Amino acid sequence: MRSQTFSHHVSVAVYNARLTLQRQLEYPVFLIGWALMCPLQYLAGVWLLKVLVDRFQPLAGWEFPQLAFLYGLALLSHGLQVVFFIQTWGIDYRITSGRFDRILLRPLNPLLQFLTEYINLIGIFDLIPGVIIFTYGWKAAGVASTPGNVLMVSVVVIAGTLLRAGVFMTVGSIAFWTQRSRPLIGVALDLQQQCSLYPLSIYAHSLQWLLTFVIPIGFISFYPASALLDLDTAFHLPGPLVLLSVLAGLLVFGLGVAVFTRGLRRYESSGS
Repeated sequence: MRSQTFSHHVSVAVYNARLTLQRQLEYPVFLIGWALMCPLQYLAGVWLLKVLVDRFQPLAGWEFPQLAFLYGLALLSHGLQVVFFIQTWGIDYRITSGRFDRILLRPLNPLLQFLTEYINLIGIFDLIPGVIIFTYGWKAAGVASTPGNVLMVSVVVIAGTLLRAGVFMTVGSIAFWTQRSRPLIGVALDLQQQCSLYPLSIYAHSLQWLLTFVIPIGFISFYPASALLDLDTAFHLPGPLVLLSVLAGLLVFGLGVAVFTRGLRRYESSGS
C-alpha cells in the first residue's frame, strides 16, 4: 500500500513537471531572455567582487578564489531552491485564490502535493552560473578533488537548499493567519542573497550572531565553505561545521513543514 502511494506521488510529480515544461516552452522569447539575463546577473556580481578585491584588499581575509568558492556554493543551493521549491514564495496567493482547495480534496498528503505541484525548470538558468563560479572557485582555491570533499559539498548543497526552502515555507505560511506574506518573502529573499554570497565575518558581530543562531543563513555557505577552505569563522562552534550545516538545514526545513501543516488546519476557502 505504501509503495503504491509513493508510486502515485512520483507519477503526479512527473506529470506536473511535464505540464510545467510545456507551459514554459510556450514563451520562447521569455526563456531566451531569462537564459541570458540571469547568468549575466551573477557573473557580473562575482566579477565586480574580483575587481574590488584586486584593487583594494581581501574581504575579511578572504581572497578572490575563496570568495568565488563561497559565492558559487551559495548559488548552487539557490538554484536548486528555485527549481524545486519556488512555490513556497507564493503561499499567500494560493490562500487568497483558493488554490489549496484542490489539494485538500485529493486523497494524497497535502504537503507532498504542494511541494511537487510545480517544478520550475526555468530555475535551471539560476543554477548554471552557480556551477560555473563554484567550479572556478574549487580549482582556484586549491580544494582537493577527493571523494570525501565531493560528498561533503553535495550534502551541504542539499542541506542549504532545504534550509532556504524551510525559511520561505515558514515565512510564507504566516499567510494562513494574515492572508499576506509576500513582503516578508521579499525580505527573506534579500536577506538570503546578501548574507550567503559573502563572508559572514564582514558584518557586525550582532548580525553574525543573528545569522548563526536565530536565522541560520550562515550555514547555507559560510560555515561549510570555511570548513572546506580551512578558514576562521565568525564563531567557534562545537562539532564539524559540515555536520552542523546539515542539522541546521533539517531543523529549519522541519520548522517550515510544522508551520505549514499547522497553518493548513486554519485554511478557509476563498470561495473563488
